[in-house]
Amino acid sequence: MNQKIATVPVDTEVNRQARERALGAVSWPLNLVAATVGYQSHGHLLAIGDSASLLEVLERARGLEQGLEQGLEQGLASITLVVTDVPDDALLQRAEAADVQLQPLLASQLGRLHLEGYLGHFSAWLDGHEGPIELARALLGREHHDLVLDLTPTPRLPLELPPPGYFHAPVAGEARTTLIDGLGDYIGEFEKPRYFEVHADRCAHSTRGFGGCTRCLEVCPADAIKSVPGRIDARIEIDPYLCQGVGSCTSACPTGAIEFRQPHSLRQQDTLLAWLDHYHAAGGQSAVLRFVQADHAQHLQPDAAGHVIDVALEDLGSAGVDHWLSAIAAGACEVRIQAYSDMPDRLVAHLEDQLAQGRAILEALGHDPGRLQWFSDEEQESSLALPRHAGLTPRLRSLEQAQVFGSDKNTPSATVQMAGGRPGNTGATDGAEAPGKRERLTLVLDHLAATGHVDGERHPMPPGSPFGGIEVNAGACTLCMGCVASCPTGALGAGGDTPRLDFREADCVQCGLCSKSCPESAIRLSPGFLASAERSQWRVCHEDEPFHCIVCGSAFANTRTIAAIQQKLANHAYFSGDQARRLEMCQDCRVKDVWHEMATNPEAQLKL
Repeated sequence: MNQKIATVPVDTEVNRQARERALGAVSWPLNLVAATVGYQSHGHLLAIGDSASLLEVLERARGLEQGLEQGLEQGLASITLVVTDVPDDALLQRAEAADVQLQPLLASQLGRLHLEGYLGHFSAWLDGHEGPIELARALLGREHHDLVLDLTPTPRLPLELPPPGYFHAPVAGEARTTLIDGLGDYIGEFEKPRYFEVHADRCAHSTRGFGGCTRCLEVCPADAIKSVPGRIDARIEIDPYLCQGVGSCTSACPTGAIEFRQPHSLRQQDTLLAWLDHYHAAGGQSAVLRFVQADHAQHLQPDAAGHVIDVALEDLGSAGVDHWLSAIAAGACEVRIQAYSDMPDRLVAHLEDQLAQGRAILEALGHDPGRLQWFSDEEQESSLALPRHAGLTPRLRSLEQAQVFGSDKNTPSATVQMAGGRPGNTGATDGAEAPGKRERLTLVLDHLAATGHVDGERHPMPPGSPFGGIEVNAGACTLCMGCVASCPTGALGAGGDTPRLDFREADCVQCGLCSKSCPESAIRLSPGFLASAERSQWRVCHEDEPFHCIVCGSAFANTRTIAAIQQKLANHAYFSGDQARRLEMCQDCRVKDVWHEMATNPEAQLKL
């Protein structure tokens, strides 16, 4: 389980050949024809700054000697200057000679200047007493600016990853000069991949007017993800023009509602298992998977260590705890995340949180949390070292061969877990959907539990982790099943013909929608990872005897619900006296009884 590698010779050449065989046998999945989004920029520049900075913009963008004609050759259709101080004479003269729109701002107006958008579609406006004043419309007679050059000390768009077409250059110097000279490169038509796909039916963000999971909103360094209020529910929307494909939203999403498309995250997971399977089949030993940023991978030296298999990702944030733990289960001795320079702070925080979650789960399942490691940009050489741990045995060769923890070893987990997720259903159904992100993670965790040591206890997890259970107050619960209707993952289930509330902890992502939607406040979240086979099994949270209609005998509610209704409506005129028995009738029989009374005693309804 956590045994250290014995001091035995490691044949680096054999490992290198095994690695090449594994990489040659299974190609890393790529989208050769990806969906794209397009930008169109006509060269209308909005520049914001003080007089000295804006004068430099005019000198560089329009040419020091050729004047306006040089600017047009560079492709700039217009320049709008927003001056944050009192414009000096040199700027005014140059702007007038070049026929440039100039808008001075008072100190009181700076705080009312707003900016949003992306390449070819920037909106800048001032809050006015009679509504916003759109600068592009007021000064140019068009809807948008195409480019924004922000020369102020504090960026107008304070984002870790600003949108395409926005440039912040507060300090004069060579870097700013080069930037201004290259503005013409951002004029024309451009395309970029649509990095994501959203499955709204899996999203745990909102239901029935209650807010739930917000993990994707918290990790996007480009602020491309928004919660959009609807008539009742809010929904998650990702702006494809702002999204820059960091991928942290996909690894943070516990339900798989947001999936990375370049390549598909589930195909990545399958490829990792296949690589490790081929590596070991070729005689490779002491396998280490190192997750690296693709555009930084060329600076690494994996050939110096045959046991290191580099997983070069387009974006490091697109892989998270589910990928890392899959690799450990498949026989990787260790998983190493190789950081790179200039990583966005929110991406670093997200990966550190994922790392903390993975280590907590490994420890809860009886494995050394040191199997997951983080290496800074300065520690690239250290990330090539031999692992301190041996690979787990038996290895998880594919998710189809995984075993449900606590089940019979001859029963494939795929036939147990993919069968619709309700108690009593132990066989796969025809046409059943392929397992999603959460189901696949559960299979991996079950394998890690079977190869480790579990104590049956609930272990603490980092705040906000999507692992935990619920506690139901049986005295308050009326089995109205509002929580079942609100649960986005199917972790809660009704008992069919029996008034019963069932729960499967492996599917619970701790979104809190069940607790918020419970009219009796009978549900409380219980965060933490349960290291027990019970985590993957259905358990009964609360059940009651069915209540049968006094007329037709059909079961239509449970006894506790009827008792609660009788108590609350005891003084209601419609259910007083002999009419109180209607509360013990099903819906059809109640309607028939009302119509029968109206037919035999028409004046009865006047008493209400």
